[in-house]
Amino acid sequence: MWADLCKNNQVRASAIAQDADQNYDYASNSAVLHLEPGDEIYIKLDGGKAHGGNNNKYSTFSGFIIYVD
Repeated sequence: MWADLCKNNQVRASAIAQDADQNYDYASNSAVLHLEPGDEIYIKLDGGKAHGGNNNKYSTFSGFIIYVD
């Protein structure tokens, strides 16, 4: 799986999970971005697949304000 953190349609960070286990893969990353009102932040699956059994579809995304300009 390859997931991109995008800001206004530009990739700003990526996370890759290799197929080490047929049942579970995981990836993580972090980034500090300067944002303006109206900026769009999203995660885009750029390769592979995100799937799981009925009870195993876990995905998280967190964002925090570090300081205000």
